Amino acid sequence: MTTVNTGAPDAADEPTGQHAPAIDARSASDARPVRAGRIRRGLGMAAVIAVGAGAIGLGTGVSPAAAERAPAHAGWDGSRYWFKDSQGQWRWTSHYSVYLARTGGATSSSKSTSSSSPTSSTTSSKSSNGGIKQGWDGSRYWFKNSKGEWRWTSHYDVYLQRTGGSSSSSGSSGSSGSSGGASNSSVAGDRNVETAVQYALAQLGKPFQTAGNGPSGYDCSGLVQQSFRRGGISLPRVANDQYAATTPIKASQLRRGDLLFWSPNGTARGIQHVAIYLGDNRYVEAARPGTKIRISTISKGYYPSFMGRP
Repeated sequence: MTTVNTGAPDAADEPTGQHAPAIDARSASDARPVRAGRIRRGLGMAAVIAVGAGAIGLGTGVSPAAAERAPAHAGWDGSRYWFKDSQGQWRWTSHYSVYLARTGGATSSSKSTSSSSPTSSTTSSKSSNGGIKQGWDGSRYWFKNSKGEWRWTSHYDVYLQRTGGSSSSSGSSGSSGSSGGASNSSVAGDRNVETAVQYALAQLGKPFQTAGNGPSGYDCSGLVQQSFRRGGISLPRVANDQYAATTPIKASQLRRGDLLFWSPNGTARGIQHVAIYLGDNRYVEAARPGTKIRISTISKGYYPSFMGRP
């Protein structure tokens, strides 16, 4: 039987002379990875830009205050430099050059000018004056560098080096206190004596301990003996014996590191208490049971009976 072609293609045939316009399954699957690749490359570029921006931000050494309490003022707070940005927000940096750049300062006044020695532990002050006086302030030694800027160090040796190698350059020496003209020199003239003073000050807050020689507690003469031992100066153990081992002086001759003695009956044999003079009518003492080692002030109601220089 003869089959007749009607001229109409069946469903499986393509139109004569042209391709099907629709994309087959293989082409569609090939297109999807291309688009996904573009998206991934776009996200990767954004990540690179973001990371780059973060790296630039970290490179400045500037950090936001975040949840930290805002400082009282701009400048050095003992651990970092604080300043406000252009929007009035607090920022900090540990880099002095960055701080100067953000506050319009001159980099020539970098804090490195005061710390050329790696062991100097010198640091810039928070303000240019603020009532600072050269010498010991109870916690550190203050001095001015060659540019007239205040600097401090916790090392007495460094202080002597930066002030010409002599403690006589201390700024506040030679004035008189209210009790007999006692000198308010903030650094002892003898390095060994100053070492003793520093040791005594380092014991502040420790408890009075009867017959205590440290390190956890002291009585009055124990504190004095151990302090001067650190300075290479040997003193007896009991207060009246310590007075006998010193050179007696008058109130007008008092200077930092001298010893103050109290005697209820006014005799040298009756001395029952001793303390180390700091200057400015102040002294460090282990007073009595129930108290802690502290700094006290000379008063008319409790004036020392004797004074001596080790």
